[in-house]
Amino acid sequence: MFAFERARVFERGWLCVARSQELELPGSVVASPGPGPGLLVTRGGDLHLRSFHNVCQHRGACLQPPGARRVRRLVCPYHGWTYELDGTLGAAPSPGCPPAGRGGWGLEPAQVEELEGLVLACAGEPWGPVAEAFAGLAGELASVPLRRLWLGRRVEQVAEANWKLLAENFLESYHFPPVHPALEALTPTARAGTLAPRGAWFGGTMELREPHETVAPGGQLGGRPRLGEARREIRDYLLFPSCLLSVQPDYLLLYRLWPEAAGRTRIVSEIWFPPAAAALAGFDPTPVFSFWDRVNAEDRAICEAQQRGLGSPGFRGGCYTEVEESSHRFASMIARAYLDQRPW
Repeated sequence: MFAFERARVFERGWLCVARSQELELPGSVVASPGPGPGLLVTRGGDLHLRSFHNVCQHRGACLQPPGARRVRRLVCPYHGWTYELDGTLGAAPSPGCPPAGRGGWGLEPAQVEELEGLVLACAGEPWGPVAEAFAGLAGELASVPLRRLWLGRRVEQVAEANWKLLAENFLESYHFPPVHPALEALTPTARAGTLAPRGAWFGGTMELREPHETVAPGGQLGGRPRLGEARREIRDYLLFPSCLLSVQPDYLLLYRLWPEAAGRTRIVSEIWFPPAAAALAGFDPTPVFSFWDRVNAEDRAICEAQQRGLGSPGFRGGCYTEVEESSHRFASMIARAYLDQRPW
């Protein structure tokens, strides 16, 4: 089933590989953590953005480890085959190899698009173009300066749980009272709302309890500048299949889920702040970091407990409550992908 999902969901879905800021300069390269060898996105000297499968054409070694960096060329760590940033083979150390010369031995291309500061790539034939899959999302995020945000912190962690459990957990607040009492005190699940589904993205809203201004210890901004228009509301989005956005009053949470096995998922968590925050004297993001460290740990623990429980012969399958509407929609999209139908 894990291999099946890789083919039906992850090789046909648009995956968020990077933020646009990570690929602004010529020579910029970002490699995704997976699934499998993953994808590369490069910015060449001609300033074109390109994506490739992260695998050498000689013996199949991964060219780049996950993460962002700047390079002049892509060099295979196994036998030293060298590729230009446009994917063409530049050099092979052994004379006469490849036997037919360099042509036709370049990297396997993938599709890549930019969407409001997010770099999305697709390893295979996508379920639909980005403009169609995420129609309306640009307008939804118009008040948030995504292309100019400042990265406060990136953390990578592994959850011993299937990636779908983590996605469904993000999409509902039904678990807030028992799992996240500190979060429930700021954004009660009774005030949760659902956004109308639009293509391959959907989500919901959380209203802050008065007099709180943001999701942080004490519920106050603490001098941090606001992210967009002034509102006491959080908006959460899932970009199918595995990119999660949470727009807070004064920062952006970005989560990306990268399955490593049926019961193991690598989570890349980032917190981005408004451009003014970087230049603000005395700016201290530590309270935000510590708050979400605790909340994220609570989510990982409960999803891991769910993963263990799902293996029990005593589990017969539960129902969806009204506040789990988005989780139900996500599961329905997965089911349609299983049937080889467009998920949305």
